[in-house]
Amino acid sequence: MNNSVMGSDVVRGLAAVPFVFYLMAELLDTIVDMNKVVYTPLFKNYSGHVAIGLTIITIVCMFFVTLWALSGSITLSIGSAGASSVVVAAIFALYLLAPNTGKEKLLLYMFVGATIATKFAYLSIIPSFSGFGL
Repeated sequence: MNNSVMGSDVVRGLAAVPFVFYLMAELLDTIVDMNKVVYTPLFKNYSGHVAIGLTIITIVCMFFVTLWALSGSITLSIGSAGASSVVVAAIFALYLLAPNTGKEKLLLYMFVGATIATKFAYLSIIPSFSGFGL
């Protein structure tokens, strides 16, 4: 039961992510959803199994990058990171790679809902950086 994730843990994890990460995720999602600008030049020379393999590698890399970026901010805001941070990073990664979500701001709606649900307990605009004297 130590690694189980409750809905309240996910809501708390979503609320603990600083607002800047949501803005960056929305910007990245808008860029990723411009298929002709980003993906077509990268993957136009590949087809079949190679294209599927490259897509899976892209998804896995995006997941681990968002997990790495978000785990530090969630740990600083809540004080502990665990399975809920993995679920929140997976939500971010899936949102970034989901097709045609560049015009919707679903992630920002999740942030507003989680922030209201936690009564603004974890609200932070910019994450605190340790080691830089900030």
